[in-house]
Parts: sequence; structure tokens; C-alpha cells
Amino acid sequence: MTESVVNWAILGTGAIANDMVQILKQLPQCVVLAVGSRTVAGANRFGDRWGIPRQYGSYEEAASDKDVDICYIATPSLRHPQDCLLAIKNGKAVLCEKSMAPNDTIAKEIFNAANEANVLCVHGVWSRFFPAMQKVRDLIDAGEIGEIRSARASFCQNDGAGSCSALLETGIYCAQFLQWALGDPTGASEPMVRGACRTIHESGNDEHVTAIIEFQGKKMGSFECSLAHCSDRSATIYGTGGVIEIPFPFW
Repeated sequence: MTESVVNWAILGTGAIANDMVQILKQLPQCVVLAVGSRTVAGANRFGDRWGIPRQYGSYEEAASDKDVDICYIATPSLRHPQDCLLAIKNGKAVLCEKSMAPNDTIAKEIFNAANEANVLCVHGVWSRFFPAMQKVRDLIDAGEIGEIRSARASFCQNDGAGSCSALLETGIYCAQFLQWALGDPTGASEPMVRGACRTIHESGNDEHVTAIIEFQGKKMGSFECSLAHCSDRSATIYGTGGVIEIPFPFW
């Protein structure tokens, strides 16, 4: 049985795209075949640096390359939905950087499109794949801290208030952690969310969000995220028989 090669196209040429290409080049059966940028010059610069043979001056050209199997979406966050749908429309699997969508309605549209096209679509929240998170899951499943009752997470840093949404930049890590630790794995119930936020008038972006989320079984989660001040950026899970602390950088 031979393992087939997976050909990747990189959409976007920012810092995270550079990091991802370095990783892909270390993996067996992975070939970074193409890169798409908003300009030919940008694609050439990125492609020449990493030895990527097919360099396209548009995302559309890279996504429609007949030899590409999967598109890694590393474009600016606000473009993520349209670029996911672009790749899916062309029959490509998708690995999309966070945040994949600004709300659940658009996220469902993306996943529904992937289901209809019968292609894989993954939201690239790397925390879910870390050995540390698997260890935490093993401790929970083994009952090491008893019955899980609540969890908290904090991700605040003073590095861009007003330029983007704190909820979409750092809050997503907190929310996904609480969902992972406390959420109903069957998806049978919707969590109840209550919270407060401070929004910058000029940009309309939230710079500080605090939320309390009630999950099935009366499990309670809380988180705080900000782009205007710092926090310890840690997370904790609380059970009837103990506590699991995940220090900086918990995500």
C-alpha cells in the first residue's frame, strides 16, 4: 500500500503562512505546490523564498489549480469565509486559520458547502491537536478530578486595540477551550451566553469582552479577552475532586 502525496496551496503570504510552510515541508507525503497572493510580486517573493513552483497573483488561480488537493487559508481574517468557499467551490479540502467566520451563520454556510462538495473542512485551532490537551482529556476521562463543574480562561494582551476584534483574535481560544472542556459532545443543546464588552467607537471593534457560558448539566464557563490590556493568559478546569491548571500560554 503506497501513501499518496498531498499537494497544498497556500492562500496568503503573511507571517503565519511562512510558519505553516516550514512545517509542511517537514512532513512526509506533503508538497507545497502553489501559492496565491493578491499580487504577482507577492506570490513570487513568497514562492521564491520557500521554493514553491507555482506562483499565482490571485487566490482564485491558486484555488483552481487542478493538481492542488488542499488549500491552507492564511488570508486576512475578514476574507476567510469567501476564500474557504472559493476553495470548496473548486473541490479542494480546506484548512482555515482562525477565526474562520465572524458568526455561526456564516460558519454553518461554509461547513454545509463542504458537506455538499464532499470535501474536508477544518478550522485551524491548533490547541485541539496538542499532546498537552490530550493529557488533560485523559485526566478528565479517568475521573482524576472528579465530576467537571466549571472552567475559566483568560487571553488578554495589549497589542492592537481597535485594529481588530478581541473576540475573534484571542477570545476564540478561550471560547473553544470552554467548549472543549465543558460542552455537550453530542451538540444536543445550545449553551447560554451572557456577557459584556467594550467597543471602540471609531472602528466598531470590541477591545474587551467578558462572558459567562452555561453548558448542559449546569456546567459554567467564564472567559475574558482583550487587545487593550494584559492578563496571565492561563486556563483552569475545576472538578469535584481537584483542579487542572494550564499555565501561560494555555492556547
